[in-house]
Amino acid sequence: MLLYLIRHAEAVELGSPGAARDFDRALTPHGHAQTLAIAEAFARRQLAVDAVVASPLVRAHQTAAGLLNVWQPGTRPVTHDALGPERLKPGKLSEFLAGVPGDRIAAVGHMPDLGAYAEWLLGAPDGSIQLAKGAVVCIEFKGDPSKAGGKLHWLVTPEWFL
Repeated sequence: MLLYLIRHAEAVELGSPGAARDFDRALTPHGHAQTLAIAEAFARRQLAVDAVVASPLVRAHQTAAGLLNVWQPGTRPVTHDALGPERLKPGKLSEFLAGVPGDRIAAVGHMPDLGAYAEWLLGAPDGSIQLAKGAVVCIEFKGDPSKAGGKLHWLVTPEWFL
């Protein structure tokens, strides 16, 4: 299994018009461009993704939907609360992701939880994985995602996609 952990793209600041709550923060124009760049980079490199799972927050859902517009037009992301901020339960999230059809799954979420999940999957020290907005980490598993069961395949910053 390949698991692509993707931090949502750039979003508007809290308190901006339409973003009175953190949940409602939408992508900026630059965030939409970041999302398109990620999707097109995957397509150019023929990196297939079978399914995309996203946090329910607007910015993560928009990132996931933007990726799917390129990868699988007409497909919607699966939403899972465990990818939301301060909701991480690594074992439960891994169990859910293992049940998603396919062996190449993208999960779109937030920092610091996404970095903490990558650390848990790799057996890396706490605080060792920081993901900028629009960054992607690819972790490979011989079976289902599990604690310290992954092998870091690659990690790229958003600049790599542009």
